[in-house]
Amino acid sequence: MENEAFFWRVMDLLNWNCAGDDSQVLAPALRFLARRSDEEIFAFEDTMARLLHNLDSRKIAQSLYKDTNSMSADLFLYQRCVAVVNGRAYYEAVRSGSTRLKPDLEFESVLYLLANAWAKKHRRDPEDYPHTPGISYESLMNQELWK
Repeated sequence: MENEAFFWRVMDLLNWNCAGDDSQVLAPALRFLARRSDEEIFAFEDTMARLLHNLDSRKIAQSLYKDTNSMSADLFLYQRCVAVVNGRAYYEAVRSGSTRLKPDLEFESVLYLLANAWAKKHRRDPEDYPHTPGISYESLMNQELWK
């Protein structure tokens, strides 16, 4: 839970005054994370992966798509990203079903935040980012919630 509290504190740094420019929205979090240890950056990504995985469900997909068989797995992931960037309360509301994600909103850019923060810290290319979360956030991977 400590990692999750840290995760939500970082999400609270996002600059929504720049809505429409994802890199500017994420800039305060990027600067903050680039000053953290590699372990903290990796833990942050692990937390984000788990939170996104927990939204990877048939129920949430059906709230966005009439036919989940023809949905875009990538777009469904980017739509779930909206829940994590909008803070803990919004995330929990989406997860519980009391709030529905909007089909026209996505926030793919958050998926690159950690590689970019690590690269900034180490003055390396984001492609060199060495961490892979132990749980997949890709769509249709949470088999329990797709039964």
